[in-house]
Amino acid sequence: MQKIWEVSSLISKDFQNKFPEINPIILQLLANRGLKNQKKIDEFLQPDYSQDIHDPFLLKDMGKAVRRIYQAIKNNEKVVIYGDYDTDGVTSSTILFEVFKKIGVKNLQVYIPDRQKDGYGLNKKAIKDFIKQKINLIVTCDCGVSNLEEIDLANKSNIDVIVTDHHREPPKLPDSLAIINPQLSREKKYPFKFLAGAGVAFKLIQGLLKDKDCPLSDREATEKWLLDLVALGTIADFVPLLGENRVLSKYGLVVLNKTRNLGLKSLIKHSSLEMGSLNAGHVGFQLSPRINAAGRINHATDALGLFLSVSQDEADEHAQHLNLLNNQRQKITEKVFKSIKVNEKDKIIVALKEDWPGGVLGLVANKLVDAFSRPALVLRKEGENLTGSGRSTEGFDLFSFLKKENKYFKAFGGHRGAVGFTLKGISCFDDFKQEILERAEQILDSDMIAPKLSIDAEINLDDINWNLYEELIKFEPFGCENPQPNFLLKNILLEKIQSVGKNNQHYRLFIEGGHKMIYFNSMPTMTNFNPGQRIDIVFKLDVNQWNGTQELQMKVMDLKRSKIKNQNGK
Repeated sequence: MQKIWEVSSLISKDFQNKFPEINPIILQLLANRGLKNQKKIDEFLQPDYSQDIHDPFLLKDMGKAVRRIYQAIKNNEKVVIYGDYDTDGVTSSTILFEVFKKIGVKNLQVYIPDRQKDGYGLNKKAIKDFIKQKINLIVTCDCGVSNLEEIDLANKSNIDVIVTDHHREPPKLPDSLAIINPQLSREKKYPFKFLAGAGVAFKLIQGLLKDKDCPLSDREATEKWLLDLVALGTIADFVPLLGENRVLSKYGLVVLNKTRNLGLKSLIKHSSLEMGSLNAGHVGFQLSPRINAAGRINHATDALGLFLSVSQDEADEHAQHLNLLNNQRQKITEKVFKSIKVNEKDKIIVALKEDWPGGVLGLVANKLVDAFSRPALVLRKEGENLTGSGRSTEGFDLFSFLKKENKYFKAFGGHRGAVGFTLKGISCFDDFKQEILERAEQILDSDMIAPKLSIDAEINLDDINWNLYEELIKFEPFGCENPQPNFLLKNILLEKIQSVGKNNQHYRLFIEGGHKMIYFNSMPTMTNFNPGQRIDIVFKLDVNQWNGTQELQMKVMDLKRSKIKNQNGK
């Protein structure tokens, strides 16, 4: 399906006149991100850790949580850190473990549930095990805010629970000793709502380090050397990379590039990456998938073991194992994807098979959305239930759409673009699917499901230079709500086309003015274009490093034949 190009509205002359010292292209990018006054522009382009990181004690229950943890240290109590099986959950668990141990928690363990057997969040089986072990305190990370029954069970056995979480507020909050979650409606004082789980865990650590009972003399160093893990969890969880998240990620990438964590060093090496040049893209597309593969294919303790490695040999062993798991994950995802038969008349894809691994359902749904440009739900049988993951196209709110099917759900959660759910039973699947397809047929039109390509600005060939690239670097780290900019060139002469790559699946485009572009995985598209044609091109400006040299590289995102006639009327 052809992408719909959506070009941002051009900034006004009045706005340009307010900031005459800023390149109009850069000013356009700032306006596209809602940054229209000097204070916001300065905070975005020049984030300051000392000024832009918020006081952890602005979170309502922070003082209560900090006091309870120091009480546990004083009384030599048994403490469990209860995490989650994705990158955000594992990094959060590591952040808490490293500092709890350092400030004096002696009887400490980390528990991460099994994705397949236990599912997300606190579970009663684990709580019962903690009761047998006579655990005194549970501190959650990246989960817990919706676990009312499980926390009630802990309370009845005199186990205190501190919840650190970042997910949406449920209709009723659990009766835990403390809840640290900036998403809660009661958090009126905290200025930023969208921290990742790693960010919330980090706020608790900041609170502990600021407290008068903290025994450490190197508090500031302890805090800042955790930022590599904070950045990893934040970038991986696709939370908005704006506000406090931008500061944590930007400074965290600096720390990541000189990390002391043996496991991270080894993972970077085994991902064929180099310390000193890591960016958010490397985190999101190379490091995080390897960490996530542990929970998807085996158990997330494989990833936790990487971060807690105490020798280089141990770290290398874990990194190699994660590489192996990630390769397995890729093969399984591809196998499941290819096994799905799609009826292209359906406006939404609903696919079910009993033996699909639960850890790849969301990944397969993503691939279906990319391939067929429509929302997708992928389900598997799990005991007497059906569990599923859903992903959506950019223009369709899948969460709101499915929320109206509440009668079928035993559990349901997510957001606009991604959902997870459990159906009440296998017997209701046919009715659920039929209702979904009928409603989708009525509601979804081609514009809602057509893939969109957001374009920041139309520019000229003369604008493309190293000065522009240096200005764009200031926008990093790129990610959710701060994507790498897309630029548009119109009516450009295509002079030469050259296939490249092992299977000739990529193309190098030579255009007027001596410029070169690269268009990855473009074999089907490029068969429709020939030298001598005039084209409109959407691209990202990047740098290609090869054999010690650097050159500007334009990475094509999409192209069309130009509708503008040249001077010869062609």
